[in-house]
Formats: sequence, structure tokens, C-alpha cells
Amino acid sequence: MWQSILDRLRIKREVGLWRYSYVSLFGVGSLDVMRTAIFENMEVLAPQGGAGYEWLVSGGSSVLKNSKKLVSVASAIPVVGSYVGKAQPLLFSAIRNQIICVDDLERRSGSLSVKDVFGLVSFLREQRGCKVILLLNQSQVDKDETSKAEFADYFEKVIDVKLVYAPSSTDAVSIAIEGNDGLSSIIREHCERLRIANIRVIKKIERLVRMMEPTLSKLDEEVTRQAVHSIAMFGWCKFDAGAKPPPMDYIRQSSLGRYIDRKNSKEAPSADESRWDTILEEYDWGNLDDFDVALLKFVETSLLDRELIEKAAAEAQLKHRRLKKAVSFEQAWRVYHDSFGENDHEVCIALVRGFKENIDVLSKRNLDEVLSILRELGRAADADALIEFAESAASNEFWASDDPFERDIKDARLLELTTKRREVAKPVFDFEQDLVLSAERMDEDRRVQVAAAPVEQYQALFEARTGTELRRAVLSALDYRRIINATENMRTIVAKAEAALRAIGRKSKLNELRIQRYGISIEESSTPEDEGSEE
Repeated sequence: MWQSILDRLRIKREVGLWRYSYVSLFGVGSLDVMRTAIFENMEVLAPQGGAGYEWLVSGGSSVLKNSKKLVSVASAIPVVGSYVGKAQPLLFSAIRNQIICVDDLERRSGSLSVKDVFGLVSFLREQRGCKVILLLNQSQVDKDETSKAEFADYFEKVIDVKLVYAPSSTDAVSIAIEGNDGLSSIIREHCERLRIANIRVIKKIERLVRMMEPTLSKLDEEVTRQAVHSIAMFGWCKFDAGAKPPPMDYIRQSSLGRYIDRKNSKEAPSADESRWDTILEEYDWGNLDDFDVALLKFVETSLLDRELIEKAAAEAQLKHRRLKKAVSFEQAWRVYHDSFGENDHEVCIALVRGFKENIDVLSKRNLDEVLSILRELGRAADADALIEFAESAASNEFWASDDPFERDIKDARLLELTTKRREVAKPVFDFEQDLVLSAERMDEDRRVQVAAAPVEQYQALFEARTGTELRRAVLSALDYRRIINATENMRTIVAKAEAALRAIGRKSKLNELRIQRYGISIEESSTPEDEGSEE
């Protein structure tokens, strides 16, 4: 903001003083360093080609540019550099009748105090005819009691005008998001809905969305809006600590899940949780799907796994297209949410009908939430009947799919049926394929079966494969060695693979040498069970 105003006035030739220095106190630890920085950063604000300013843009300008190099050149020469401290007052004497912007007061370091800075500012304005601007974050200054006290004591003596720069969310968004394209409009809309007033946070959110732009350009608008909706929330929670947004763990859970947990624990929501609940409700924040989970990983790491994102986005697009048929289920929940009337019979009928009509696009989680409402309202028979309907009508995919964050199903009968159906739907075990896939996809179901296989099966696989296939099989089995908090199944797989390689190594001197590339020695005599239990 300051720079844009200065540039505008410079071009219009409406600045009163033509010499200017900008100094950031980030990491500056003494007044000597601050004085030297003011001299080093001196420049001329005259516009190029301005009549009457030729000396500024020619000789005068070059003199200043050459002067700015004096300190750095002297510092680079050992003999001369030792005298820079003595020469500093002479250099600083050139600072007169100019504008000085001192930024980042709250980020100074070392022995440089607020009192010292204010003393130098007072000297520059009263003795050197300078106009000084201080840019700072008041709340950060106030975190240190000494700085807070010094700021309050010397403020009135030194500062003529105080301007609090506190833009509204609308103002901040209009400054941060400059584009007029469709994606800019969606980003602007969601940042305003979250009332984000931190320009840096908005720019970071925009940067993340723009990294996704090549993928988003291929998708339907509904999926693009979902991506921006999620990235804005994740980015706000990650970057805007000053606004005290909800923690990531909090936004992972559905509102109904939080309600049930509180009901079971008999704990009332805290003041922060009540505020977060209101924000999430106003933002229409619901359950996370696989696309949201992929976006969350992207925001948390800032690493764009384009293959993962595009796969999840394609699935989300298919889901959105199917969900266009599911208006009745959404309307069923509207009967529940949008009224305080005594209409529990109407609510139950709407929820049951909505689920039955749209079971092909819904999940176990959706069913669990409907069952929770039915049982809470004393409709156990309706809940049991709905489970029986799902048992006969839902696909194997409905029962076999995992919840993104492994949240527990609340309904006991549904949980029992889910466990039973997942066993039935479990794919036929293929040791080699499942060994590789369990490592690549961190698939626990496959990992359980691989861990249960005997050492002899590992050995037979390794001896039957050559080249790339051999390396892939062995490295997949040993991949879990890099995981510090490996599970019991992971450690068992590693132990059995090492035992199999050790057995192969004992067959010949050549094989003994070959297994060493995997960090295996035949002298190690611990059993698979022992190795599997090591931390």
C-alpha cells in the first residue's frame, strides 16, 4: 500500500522531498546497522525525463548510486573494512531532507530497542529535516512487555499521525485478487465468505489455486468450485493463525460426528468450538471426500501430486454428475435443518425416502447419519428396515470402500454388517501383486494378508523373479524399514523378507554377496518373530 502510494505521487511529481530510503529492520540488531542501511538504500524519486530534474537523473543520481556502494566495497576489503564503523557517522551525515520508510519494527533483533528506533526517528525529523514513516504490526510489538511499554511512552513524543491499516475482507480481497477471469471470481467469493482480511493469506490461497489451474480447466464448474471451496478453507486454517481459525483436525470431522461425540462425552462445546461451528455452518462445510483429502495433502505440503489430484478430481466430477440426480436427498436434509417445527415424522420419511432413491450415489457414512437421526428420534424399527434395504440394494463398492479418515461408524448394527460384507467383497489374494500394492498404496487390507504369508512364500517369490521384477518385489517388502512408527504388520513383512533373503544368501557365496546390497547379512540369526517385534 505504501509503495503504490509513493509510486503514484512520484509519477505525478507531488512528493515534497526527492531523496528516499527504505529500510527493513528484519534482523537488524543495532543503531549503527540501521544508520548504515538508511545510507546504503538512499535513492532519488525523480521521474525519468522530468524537465528540471536532469541533475537528479544524471549526475546527481549517479553520485547517489556510487555512494550506496561505498559501505559494501569497504566491508569487502579487510584493511579498509575495519574502519567502516569509524566512517559510519560521516556516511550518515549525508542523510538530510529526505523521506525515510522504516519497516518491520516488530522484527528487529539483538540489542536494538523500540526506544532506540524512536530516538533516531526523532533526531532525523527534528535535526535533519526528514519525513519518517514507520510500518509495523502493533499486535506483534505488544507481545513483548518492554517493547509495548517503550512504544506507549515515546509514541506521543515522536509520532504526529497514526494510521491503522485494517482493511475489511472485501477490501483485502480486492487488493489481493487482481484478475477478472472466472477463477479469480470464485477465489474472491470464497475468501470473502470466510471473511479473510489478511492479504498475504489471500495471495497464498490464490497461488495454490493457480497451481491447480491446468487441472481445473478440464473440469466441470461444480468440481472447480469444490476445489476452491476446500483450498480456501485449508489455506485459511494453515496460514492465518492470527484469525484463530479451526484446527485441521476439527474441519476433518462432520458436524453430526462432533455432535454425537459431545453427546457421548457429555461435554459442552467451548467458546472457540462454538465460533468454529458457526463459521463452518455459514461456509457450508460438510464431509470430506477423496478429492478434498488430496487437496488437503496438497495444501499441507505445498507439493502438487498431479496424478493423485487428477485421479481424485475425475472421481469427484463423476460423483458431481451423479449427484445432480440426488436433489431429493439434499431436500430431505433441508426438512431436517431448515425448521424448528415439530415435524419429526416428516423428517424421518424424507430421510428414508431420500436415501433409498439415491443409494447408488451415497456412502455408508450417509447411511450412518440417517440411522443416527432415526434412532435419536426413537425410530429403531425404521432404522433396522433401512439397513435391511441397504443390505439387499447396495453394491459391493458401497460396503468395501473406506472412509478417508477411518472415522468409526456409529451404528452398531451397520458396523457389524459392514465388517461382514467387506470380508465377502475382499479380493482374491495374489501374494506378489498385493505385496507391491500394499507398499505403493499403503493398503492395510492387503498388508494384513501379505504379513500372514509364511517366509517360504517370500523366498519362493524372490527366487522365481529376475531383473526389474525381482527388485520391485524385494524393495516393496523392505520399503517399511524407512517408517519410524511402523505397524506390527509392516515390521512382520520386513522381518519375513529379510529372513527369506538370508536363507537365499546361505545357499551360495555368490548369493551371500548379492543380498548385501539390501543391507542383509547371513550372520544375523534373529528369527522373523523376533525381528517383527523390534521397535
